[in-house]
Amino acid sequence: MATILENYLSLKNTLDAGITIAMCDPAQIWQYQELLYRIEVLQACQMFLKSAPASADGTVVGPHYQMIDAYVQNLLQERQNVAGEDRQPTQTAYNSFFGVVQDYRKRFSCFSHRNDASKYEKELAAVIRAVLPAWIQYRETCVALPAKEAA
Repeated sequence: MATILENYLSLKNTLDAGITIAMCDPAQIWQYQELLYRIEVLQACQMFLKSAPASADGTVVGPHYQMIDAYVQNLLQERQNVAGEDRQPTQTAYNSFFGVVQDYRKRFSCFSHRNDASKYEKELAAVIRAVLPAWIQYRETCVALPAKEAA
């Protein structure tokens, strides 16, 4: 089963081929840039997971966590523009995403590794598994991506 990132990359390849054949309308260009944005975020999250220090030392994991937290906080604030008139679904999805972020921040505010060098990596993976679905759902209410078949 393909990952979301693999599906997005496949859609990008499909759209890339179509862009050279036909002129895109503004809505398609908007969707394409949204697709590129989502790919970048997913790739950044992969990098965060791969670079997570296997350490029980707070001075080692602290800066890594701060970097990820700043990145996620930025995701809450950027690209909040919404096409269309009905903003309620977007606000609801945003509130859900915000709640997920607040939850992991609360858990990490009293994070204790208990001399387990792999605990940070495990907790970080759980955070990313919780944050990304909420973020993608939110983004889909902002700019819906076309199904690959429609592209």
